Amino acid sequence: MPPRRSHKKSRNGCDQCKERRVKCDEKHPRCSNCTSRELVCTYLKIPTVPAPGHTARAVTSRPLDTPEAERLPPKNHDKQSISSVRPAEPNFSIRDLELMHKFSTETFQCLCGDQSDMDDWKILIPQQASQHTFLLYGILALASLHVAATATEPARVLSYLDTALQYHNMSFSPFRQALDALTPLNCDAVFAQSAIITVSGLALPRLNAQHRGECFSMIENMITVFELLQGSTKISRISRPWLKASMFSKYDFWLVETGDLDSDKTAIIEKLGQLNSRIADAEQGSANRKAIDLLQSCFAKSACSSHPVTILAWLVYVKKEFIDGLRMRQPVPLLILMHWGVLLNELEGQFWWAKGCGRDLVIELLAEIKGEDTIWEQALEWPRKMIGV
Repeated sequence: MPPRRSHKKSRNGCDQCKERRVKCDEKHPRCSNCTSRELVCTYLKIPTVPAPGHTARAVTSRPLDTPEAERLPPKNHDKQSISSVRPAEPNFSIRDLELMHKFSTETFQCLCGDQSDMDDWKILIPQQASQHTFLLYGILALASLHVAATATEPARVLSYLDTALQYHNMSFSPFRQALDALTPLNCDAVFAQSAIITVSGLALPRLNAQHRGECFSMIENMITVFELLQGSTKISRISRPWLKASMFSKYDFWLVETGDLDSDKTAIIEKLGQLNSRIADAEQGSANRKAIDLLQSCFAKSACSSHPVTILAWLVYVKKEFIDGLRMRQPVPLLILMHWGVLLNELEGQFWWAKGCGRDLVIELLAEIKGEDTIWEQALEWPRKMIGV
């Protein structure tokens, strides 16, 4: 008998390959097996690498990403005397505590439009996170992304990007469950998580691809963000009466003061409408028209307020048919998205998560859309001018 070939074990394979007991090539963010089988690929059960600056002894023994139900000790329903109950051991790693501190001292500011928002995101939202797992995961993901976005050491950047990806993915399932069972008790947490998903969805894939040297498309990323936010309009529709009495009453996009558009922006909106009427069919044209009207509202409201909700709300309220047009690379939806990218670019100087996003989106769309006649060239001229290319 010929000798057996040695077999290299895959110790850091994804959760799905481990469950199927197959070898994983450990590619990030999706391994080849999960890509071919069109499965969600997660790395939640691999051993945690101690955070930079911490010794192995300082980190708790549990994996960083163990789901909440697995973190807690089994419940004993038998009656015990007080003296026999041992103090519960901490359920969080050093990195978890570090990230919560990061959020409460620095990261929360990236979600605030002005000073009046500070206490909400610094104090009240972390309190909500203690009751809603999806919001806790969202906070930890955003804080980790903040560390990665501002770090300079490559190893540190990649380590915190991995943590951000893990918590970002872990938040989806409980968040969808909360969306399907919206109540006055969880609507504040769901609203907060929608904001966190929006900014994380814009910045996380872009930074991950940038630091790992991978191909990346801002257009595809925006379509993913749209899909992540599908159902979030339900928050505004169902919970509006509840939000009036909550901390988020001032974040209602439709109640933000609207200013007058200058002649330049008025002409830009008119050109978009003309192109839409000329090119799109009736069904797609209707969805495009609503996206244009909403974009006009964003322009007008952002002129009166520097709050990011005046710009990011557009991602929540555009129609599914408009998103379908983007997915099919129809020129008018792409052009409308380009004009919104100019608005997004205005947030670059205020928020770390917006840095480069708007400009990259507009540049990629300029390469995607080909001017066919004079009116197209005129429509492309303004976005090109606004980002300086």
